[in-house]
Amino acid sequence: MPETKKTVRLLSHDIPVIDVPIKSAIEFFNEYELEDGSKIKVKCAASSIMRVEGEHAPDGKPIYLVFTSPAVNVLSSPEALLKQGPQQPKKPN
Repeated sequence: MPETKKTVRLLSHDIPVIDVPIKSAIEFFNEYELEDGSKIKVKCAASSIMRVEGEHAPDGKPIYLVFTSPAVNVLSSPEALLKQGPQQPKKPN
């Protein structure tokens, strides 16, 4: 997929950007143990990456805007935090 020129509204300004397709990604989960006893895994997956047209960091590298979506997986939680729903009917033998 080719790069596409767009405009993004950021802090009350229209910013010219180039939407750069993601060719490949390596994403890792971070694991957290919470004070309430739960354990969760979280990662931020980039959904879109845009290069700001004509702007560069002091070292000359291009500036990118990265739009992300969080992915959360609850590994475990204490019994006291689990929702107690209606009992599931037993399956016949």
